[in-house]
Amino acid sequence: MRPICGYNLKSKSLEAALPFTTLSKAPIKEALIGIRVQPNDYSLSVLEDALNGLPDDYNTKREPITLTQTQLTFGPGVPQATNPEQKQLGWRFGTKSGKYAVQARTDWLIFSHLPPYSAWPTFSGEAERVWRALSFAYKPADVNAVTVRNINEVSLGLGENVEKYLKFYINVPEGVPQAFKNYFARIELHHSDDTAVVMQSGLLPPQPNIAPLLLDIELVKTVSPKDEAELWRAIHALREPKNQIFFSCITPEWEAKLR
Repeated sequence: MRPICGYNLKSKSLEAALPFTTLSKAPIKEALIGIRVQPNDYSLSVLEDALNGLPDDYNTKREPITLTQTQLTFGPGVPQATNPEQKQLGWRFGTKSGKYAVQARTDWLIFSHLPPYSAWPTFSGEAERVWRALSFAYKPADVNAVTVRNINEVSLGLGENVEKYLKFYINVPEGVPQAFKNYFARIELHHSDDTAVVMQSGLLPPQPNIAPLLLDIELVKTVSPKDEAELWRAIHALREPKNQIFFSCITPEWEAKLR
């Protein structure tokens, strides 16, 4: 396998990874910790009751998260769709402080740190506090996966190219117009027997004089923890490879803007 963004992501030891230090100007647009659960045979009302036990900062308006299913029937003439069915999976809500956001579902807890980003101990500590409050009341049957994800952003100025800041982008062949109007790239990589890496980069709609460029890195780990300590060890273990991938994918020009 050819090394991607500076080192071989297939290596379990990551011995060739680049060193990194804490950034004073973290480019994180959103940081997420996710815990996927196998729900018990409980109704949404049990999860809703659990939400009522969260600290007061989380007492904000909740938006339902729904899944819409439509069945297509093929036969003479044109395909026909049955009436779509909607199933509520949980709720999405933020905090009064505007610092965090939560997706509390019957099958997932996804905890987000919104900008400005503080630090991993603060972020993971708050995610653990919310998880403990919800899991104590909701009591999921099992945990089967955890994720750590960072969505990073840098602004491209007029005339600047994507490769000025990123090593992970679409390579446009010679003879083809080189100026990006828009683009999106996604790759899924094998990291280890129980962990996968999903990397995405792309341009958001341009604003006056700038175009936001995103680098989205997610590590997904299959787990079956025996207790809370093992669960959070698995989550913390994803932090270092996530950072190593980030620094391997950005150029010195972007890194210099973060110091």
